[in-house]
Amino acid sequence: MAKKQKLDFDKVVEKSKKTEGQETSAITIKDYLDIVRKDPAIAQSAPARLWEMFELAGRSEITDHEKETVQAGYRYHLISDELYGTERAVEEIADYLKAGAKRASTAKQVLLLVGPPASGKSTFVRTLIKAMERYNHRPVYRIKGCPMNEDPLHVIPRFLRHHHWDPERAKQLGVEEPIEKELGIPPIEGELCPHCRLSLFSEEFGKYYDQETGKQMWWNVEVEPFQFSTQTQDGIGSFEPSDEKTQDVGDLVGHENIGITNNPKYGRNHPNAFWLDGALQRGNRGITEGREFLKKGIDERLLWVFINVAEEQEIKVYGSNFPHISVDTVVIGHCNLTGYKDFTSDRAHEALHDRIYTVPFPYPLRVEDEIKVYQKLIEQESEFDFGKIHIAPEVFRLASIFSVLTRLKQSDMGIDKMTKLEAYNGELTELTDKDQQPVDLRELINEGQASDDIEEREGMFGVSSRDILVALNQALAKIDDNQGCLTHLNAIKALKGVFRHRMGYEAEQVDSFMESLTSGDGSSVMEKFEQIIMEEVSKAYLETYGDLIDDLFEKYLREAEYARKLKRKYVRSSGSSYKRDQVTGEVIEPDYKFLHAVEKFMQVSEKEADIFRGEILELKNSREKFGPQDYRPLRKAIEDKVLEDAKSNLHLVLSTDKAKEESEKKKGEQIYENLIQKRGFCEVCAKEAIEKVTEILSR
Repeated sequence: MAKKQKLDFDKVVEKSKKTEGQETSAITIKDYLDIVRKDPAIAQSAPARLWEMFELAGRSEITDHEKETVQAGYRYHLISDELYGTERAVEEIADYLKAGAKRASTAKQVLLLVGPPASGKSTFVRTLIKAMERYNHRPVYRIKGCPMNEDPLHVIPRFLRHHHWDPERAKQLGVEEPIEKELGIPPIEGELCPHCRLSLFSEEFGKYYDQETGKQMWWNVEVEPFQFSTQTQDGIGSFEPSDEKTQDVGDLVGHENIGITNNPKYGRNHPNAFWLDGALQRGNRGITEGREFLKKGIDERLLWVFINVAEEQEIKVYGSNFPHISVDTVVIGHCNLTGYKDFTSDRAHEALHDRIYTVPFPYPLRVEDEIKVYQKLIEQESEFDFGKIHIAPEVFRLASIFSVLTRLKQSDMGIDKMTKLEAYNGELTELTDKDQQPVDLRELINEGQASDDIEEREGMFGVSSRDILVALNQALAKIDDNQGCLTHLNAIKALKGVFRHRMGYEAEQVDSFMESLTSGDGSSVMEKFEQIIMEEVSKAYLETYGDLIDDLFEKYLREAEYARKLKRKYVRSSGSSYKRDQVTGEVIEPDYKFLHAVEKFMQVSEKEADIFRGEILELKNSREKFGPQDYRPLRKAIEDKVLEDAKSNLHLVLSTDKAKEESEKKKGEQIYENLIQKRGFCEVCAKEAIEKVTEILSR
């Protein structure tokens, strides 16, 4: 392999000198109109640009068997690589932006993300901001020198535009129809900001005001491309309310320029009487984030500013005689449940309620999604040395089972929480209650979301992923200086201890969490741990049998086919369907005992056995190859049968207090080696696993 060359920083600097600044050269509005005519999307609105970012990143259709639990049709890749288990919320937001791109009325409401702490609301907004900062699909232009990145199209005289079309005046310029039709764009919305009107066209300061003719030379106005940036606040604004006494509407709409307002020559009516430095002006052409949007005690005037921007695309600067300032921004607010409930329950805010488009942003309710959160934030983004530290297999699964269990409600449909968790995770082919009556998964999901109180809906309460991460990170930190392992029992211990360091949970909640960890009602993490560890050691044990599972899989198919052949009533093969002993000539019956022994692990009754076998054989015959990996339920049933047959032997193999035959001793050593070599264990967690399974088998 060729040695990697060191980066030559001198060359990097030289290339930067040549390329930096090339993309920011200014052009005139006349040149800009030619660019827009060639690519009308350059002049698109802020919602349309955000929707374009979603489209450019692509989306994938969610498979049919996932749709019920995911409750969405697509995964949008712009978000799905950063957040997991939020498909429904993201799809609703994407639909909102798509409507906004089409200028539909939906987008004239403030977008509000509502959910419990650490559910991903802020991460979603940060992901959008990062996408905007990377956006380079097509350039975005502004009037050069404008503090709020003014849309260049606002320079075009009003009488040439669709909304103010004056055919007589336009005809004098040789223009036959509104300029938008010529450019292939929607009607131009908005007007120049006070700063641009003063600096471009005023008689006293206007750069493009012809003193001799008195004309505004709009065609010469310079425009330039710009990049969205959080640091320079170009196209990205952010606002977080403070307490009632110190919060200032100027943080949203701009602050007073005292040097102008206190000057008798100018006063408060001057175009520069206010700095255009509010969050909404900063967010023009992009997004404005409203953090803690419905914080308790927030001044209602602030909310009305947001509402007016969403509804009318205009800012009113309080305390000034400014005309309304046009702004093109997507307002995205987010808040926790407490502020949201206080706001929605206050009837004094009714006029504001129907002007806010609420999207619930709950915790993930699928274990597989929660696992991805921990893998991403611990394995991929933390700086622990995983060359020295080992994480036992399924530790993240156990942690995820715990967090999801705390987010579920007890069902009235005869389904315990652990069964519900498995159903949500797509692990059950059939869902039945305690009386073996079928349960509709959609009804179960609807039951969990049925409460009028948003805090009582599944996913809106429980342990946050952040708390789980704290527990796991603290456990990892303890072994960071030594070569060690985060074992299953260490992880459970860390989960139990994390609430000693966590504020905000009531004693009853913590008691409920502890119950989810250690109760013996069949729905606890500790019981799931025992099941998982038993399965892992059992699989390591089964692997000592070599090809036995594959052989029994083939045997099941042969015996099922033979049994079906004998059951045929109308279509029979030529010759006898019976197998006979070559010596005695006696008829050999199918091995019904073996068939039933396997089928019981799939809850297939003897009454339904013929139907099941027929369907399995149809599936087999429809494929070119059909092995144990092609139908997991059958393979699992065979594994369970072998394990049941060998359970007493497994106890003997693992036990340390009994004299062993040499073959049993070797098998015990092989199980230990299989755990390490084939199942991802290290010496530490393999030893813990074997000790735990030995304890379970001795009960």
